Amino acid sequence: MKIIKWAVLVILVLVIGTILVVYFNLNRIVRSTVETQATNSLNLTTTLGSANLSLFGGSLGLNDLNIASPQGFSAPQMLSLDDASVKVSYGQLRSDPVRIENIELKGPKLVLEHAGGKFNINAVMDQMPKTPENEETLKLIVDNLKVSDAQVVIVPGDIPGLSAISKEFVVPIPAVELKNIGTGEGNQNGVAVKQVVMQVVTAMSAKAMDSEKLPEELRTLLKLDVNQISQQLGKEFDKQVANLTQQVSQKLDKEVSKVQDEAGKAIEKGLGDLLKKTDEKPKKEE
Repeated sequence: MKIIKWAVLVILVLVIGTILVVYFNLNRIVRSTVETQATNSLNLTTTLGSANLSLFGGSLGLNDLNIASPQGFSAPQMLSLDDASVKVSYGQLRSDPVRIENIELKGPKLVLEHAGGKFNINAVMDQMPKTPENEETLKLIVDNLKVSDAQVVIVPGDIPGLSAISKEFVVPIPAVELKNIGTGEGNQNGVAVKQVVMQVVTAMSAKAMDSEKLPEELRTLLKLDVNQISQQLGKEFDKQVANLTQQVSQKLDKEVSKVQDEAGKAIEKGLGDLLKKTDEKPKKEE
């Protein structure tokens, strides 16, 4: 009986040991895959501190994610993230495309820096690989993606006059939700990591536009860039960004119209004064 008990115990230890080895290898594989896919897709160095897949599946934790700034920008990271929770099963991780039910990004920090006449997010779009995606490119479908407790730091850089006001503007933004990533028109087979990241970055930028902490000129420049990038990322995403920015866009449009009206009245008044002076007859000398 003792021999049987010892044999069962040994087998149990071996089984547990095998499970742990597979588990830690899976975490290492997930971490390596995230780093490689994001780096290659965005053409930006991406590092991930750790990945933790639950033993029985269902959830995946990503910790200490950092995406570097493109060349020509001084910030070490464009996007940094302490914690992300992903709802996914083992089977979904093996599917193609990988289908993810829910992603929540907690406390991300996005740095929007202006240099060389453009924001860093425009530079990222310009430098992303233009070659067709191959079979090794990871494709994702995300049903729901939520960003909470986020912060956007806007560095005006070389925008004339704004750097004198402040070297940077720190804007906490409300929660942002994106739906059906990778299932919109033309993307039924999922999208690459770069599209997912750029949708998050663009949505956060759109919400930052709503902050009254930002000078109007900076908000207007952001609006132009956000609109341009969202259109490049597809019709379905463009609609979601339009909903996110509808209120601020209306506000900015009213302010622009107000400035135009005031300028028009000033010009009209100036012309009126000039004509009045012209019509005035000079007094005759006595």
